[in-house]
Amino acid sequence: MGRGLSEIISVVIMMGVVITLGLIFYIIVGINFGRASASVSISQVETLFDNIATDLDSALSSPIPSGVLGYPVFMTNYGTYNVAPSFCSLTINGTIVYSSGGVIFGVPSGYGSMPSGYINVLLGSRNLIVVNESSNLFNVVLYGAATVSGMHYGEFIALYPRVAVFTMGDGQYELLVPILVGRFKPNLSNLLVFNVTYPIPVNYNYNSPRTYIINYTCGVDNEIVNGGIKLDGKIEILPVYIYVYYG
Repeated sequence: MGRGLSEIISVVIMMGVVITLGLIFYIIVGINFGRASASVSISQVETLFDNIATDLDSALSSPIPSGVLGYPVFMTNYGTYNVAPSFCSLTINGTIVYSSGGVIFGVPSGYGSMPSGYINVLLGSRNLIVVNESSNLFNVVLYGAATVSGMHYGEFIALYPRVAVFTMGDGQYELLVPILVGRFKPNLSNLLVFNVTYPIPVNYNYNSPRTYIINYTCGVDNEIVNGGIKLDGKIEILPVYIYVYYG
């Protein structure tokens, strides 16, 4: 009787161990699958953002920089889209003049693998001010863990504009400033729509010859990319508002 009970207890213990190991294995497999799926999602969105950046460059380089661009997005359970307001800031002589949003795709902290502070420029440059060029006016950058607009991501990929400076001669400079403005639309859950508006020149406060210190910064917390330049002369600003509709 004692021996039979002992054998039953041993079998129960062995079954418990097997079930526990099975659960642990299931959890590990689920986590690894989630991370792999999140990594695939990031790669897909990188391709999408690269295409959008190229199209926006073309739109801004055209004689009439305006138009509407639409893109189907990759819907996944391992990441979300957002437009983070004030992701970028343009300052002139220490005063913020314009702020731009950044289009974000981020994966939850449990699925991200990049540490806080990680920055990898996938398209564009770490220098956010382009001088006498009109190409590559948009960056696509992969960041590590961070909190953006109240959302914590294990890692995220961002699309945002750079600033172009053109030398016009006789001490005159032109600043082309693309500005992304997010507009949430619940009925656009599978689309990203970019409405590029026509630029309107602005030269108030900058039409007197003097030294202007231009700084442009994008990012959050310890994940910052920036650029700066000093201009001696007069400045005309061409803000280009690009309204981003997303769901």
